[in-house]
Amino acid sequence: MQPDEERGTSRGGKSAEPSQEEIYNRPWKYIGYKGYSQFIASDNDLLIFRRFKELDTRIALRLQDKVAALEEQLNALDVKYSAKGPDRNDNGSFRKDTEERKALLDEIEIALGRYSTNSLTNQSGMNQLHQAPSRDVKNIKRWHEEYGNSVINRDEFDYLNQEDLICLSRQNKSPLRQLIDSSLRLRTLSIWRDTSRPPTGSAGNVTYFSDRKMNAFVSMVIVFIGTAMLIIPIWILERMDMLESKLMVITVFIFVFLLVLSSIMVTKPFEALGATAAYAAVLMVFIQVGS
Repeated sequence: MQPDEERGTSRGGKSAEPSQEEIYNRPWKYIGYKGYSQFIASDNDLLIFRRFKELDTRIALRLQDKVAALEEQLNALDVKYSAKGPDRNDNGSFRKDTEERKALLDEIEIALGRYSTNSLTNQSGMNQLHQAPSRDVKNIKRWHEEYGNSVINRDEFDYLNQEDLICLSRQNKSPLRQLIDSSLRLRTLSIWRDTSRPPTGSAGNVTYFSDRKMNAFVSMVIVFIGTAMLIIPIWILERMDMLESKLMVITVFIFVFLLVLSSIMVTKPFEALGATAAYAAVLMVFIQVGS
């Protein structure tokens, strides 16, 4: 019989929990891929993987050639069974088709499915994904460094040093939100901290921040600026008498509105132009009402 300590069990027969020192000294045993997967899955921004675009393209070309070769075989069978002679083959029925052609069509179905669905569709979807931001890659590397780069085999997390990294779940963030994310000081403010998720890591220094809080702040800023862009010019126009001066104020605020709209919100050019036109129409209506 081995002692309980050597077998890793307590006197009650339950598995003993490793200490923080043991976890730090042997992270490959107590954390491993299970802990690494939990860390990666804890935040959508950390779902970073390699694109393998060249390999994907090569496999697509290989599958394409395989389908083309099978197509040539099918054409040859069609010519063979359509040749002048006894009417022993029914080329107008799948049910009465020859076993040879049935087997070939089954093979084509599998190869064509792999080519169109697994290769082309996957490549199309991968091309829609954005390159992983370097700050998110660095966050994953820091997590590994917390455990002496020993959680998983060094060769197996070397993918983080490749240039074809993509993020599977990137939010369509506004420029203002991107500004917050790009600044270490801004994105690590205590007001963003996710209190529902306690800090983790060997020293408790892996802190989680709430996207919901950041997005709420950005929304409030946008609402405040939008309200100010409506109220301020109205009061300025109310104090003016000359039409030329009013038009000058409207022109300035239209340009400012377009600049603000492009800087803090996710808008396409035509959407921004449409919103600016509506804003200009509101100010012009106020001039007409005032006069």
